[in-house]
Formats: sequence, structure tokens, C-alpha cells
Amino acid sequence: MLGSIYYYDIVNNTNDEAKNLVENFNVISGLVVADSQHVGRGRFGKKWNSIKGNFMGSLFFPVKNYDEINNMQYYSLNVILKCLKKILKKNIFKIKEPNDILINHKKVSGILIESFVFNKKLYVIIGIGINMTKHPKITSHKTTNLYKELKIKVGILEFSKILLKEMESSYKCS
Repeated sequence: MLGSIYYYDIVNNTNDEAKNLVENFNVISGLVVADSQHVGRGRFGKKWNSIKGNFMGSLFFPVKNYDEINNMQYYSLNVILKCLKKILKKNIFKIKEPNDILINHKKVSGILIESFVFNKKLYVIIGIGINMTKHPKITSHKTTNLYKELKIKVGILEFSKILLKEMESSYKCS
């Protein structure tokens, strides 16, 4: 069982808040979701543009070893893809390795995998950003959002519940 959804109006960063829940509140697993985050980040310390109305969340749970973490990138993208297909009833999404999901060759989602050890347990954090209703303009690559491409609005809480359920049923958490 992956635990509960922890929904915040605003956080510095959902990955950092997930770690905070484990280290300071004895929460073992769950999903942190925020309407807004001040310091979103991507791979290699790149800034992740966090726009209110989009999905900003972090799944977190203990894993047995670093091999599980190494496989989590690919696994997580496939779970997110499955959720999007389930909600939107469309099969137009493509994975762009190592950490993006595209629609029509434009980035709509990205993930960031982080890990840490606390009380001799290894934890994984899967930071997820999905452009639901808005998207940043980035010069290095094209971006889009689900509403622009599909004219369908997906609720943040609705997506959160499906993501948590899908991850629980697809992945055997330690």
C-alpha cells in the first residue's frame, strides 16, 4: 500500500516535502501534490517551470535496493503513460527517454527520480510534472499541455487518485 495523498496549496518542492514527511513525520509512503511549488527542479539541477493548474507531485516509498531505483525511471514513465491513456482514452503519448512524455513531438510531462536513506531504509521519490492546462515556453524544446492538445480538462485530485491506485496495483512496493 502506497499510503495517502498529501495535498498542499504551496510547497518549495514536492520531492523535498516527500522527504520531509518521511524524516520528520514518520510517513512511510504516499503522494505529495501541490497547487504550486517555488523551486521545481528537473534533471541535473535544471529548473522545472511549475505553473498553477498543472500536476506537480511526488510519489515516495521504500525500496529494497538500488537496482529498483535504477529501473524506476522506465517503470514510472510507463505507469504515468498508462494513467494518461486510462483517463483520456487516447493513445497518442510517446515516451522520450530518459524522462519525458510527449504528445505530437512536444513535451507534456517529465519525471525526476531521487533517492535517500533514512533509518537504514532506502527510499525512492518520483517527482512528476504534467502540463495539464498550461505549458512553459522553452527555447530548447517544444512543449504543450493536455488541454491544448485534447480539449479535455483533467482534475489534479482525480489524476492523483488514479496515479496512486495504478502505482499500487502495478508495482509491488517494499
